Amino acid sequence: MEKDKVSLIMQEWYSEMVKNNISVQPKASTILGTILAKHLNSGKRDIWKEAMNIKGGEFAGWYASLSNSEKVEYEEGRQKASEKYDPRNNKQLLKG
Repeated sequence: MEKDKVSLIMQEWYSEMVKNNISVQPKASTILGTILAKHLNSGKRDIWKEAMNIKGGEFAGWYASLSNSEKVEYEEGRQKASEKYDPRNNKQLLKG
């Protein structure tokens, strides 16, 4: 529901910008969407989802802004993903 609300607000904002002949910088859209999602979200922040959607050049700043508990949450998500998807963690012997 919150995601729909954010989308609705963003679409209305885009429409008003077009009506007023104001161009929208992509970075401004990203910032607004992030802020809206943060404030309209009634639940807990999804750190892993944010990490998967952040651009590489923005990662260091994003990571530095995390609280200690959010860093722990990120590391737990990273470890789970590594265990599940990293082929170096597959300890099965290859048959040849």
